Amino acid sequence: MASIKAKNVNHPGYTENLNEQKYNLIRDAIHAVLPTDKGMTFSDMETAIHAHLAGIDFPAELFPKEGSVRWYCKTVQLDLEARGEIERLPKTSPMQLRRIASDDA
Repeated sequence: MASIKAKNVNHPGYTENLNEQKYNLIRDAIHAVLPTDKGMTFSDMETAIHAHLAGIDFPAELFPKEGSVRWYCKTVQLDLEARGEIERLPKTSPMQLRRIASDDA
């Protein structure tokens, strides 16, 4: 089983091995639902990811337990922040996230 070393923006130098297929599925979903022009709360992002996943075909056994999508959403969110693909908007409560627009888009 292939894995990804996920980073954590809150703990520099720390990595966690994640299932590559699950990571890529959630990463793609985050990129699909997170806006670049305004922020979205984690809760709204998670809801949008569930809706996104409901509309695509993937092996159901990837996320057999209640809450495993949420855990992957948070872990991949922290990794994408550490990699500079998404960011937290300053001075927002609750925390707001947005995707950083790439130059090749």
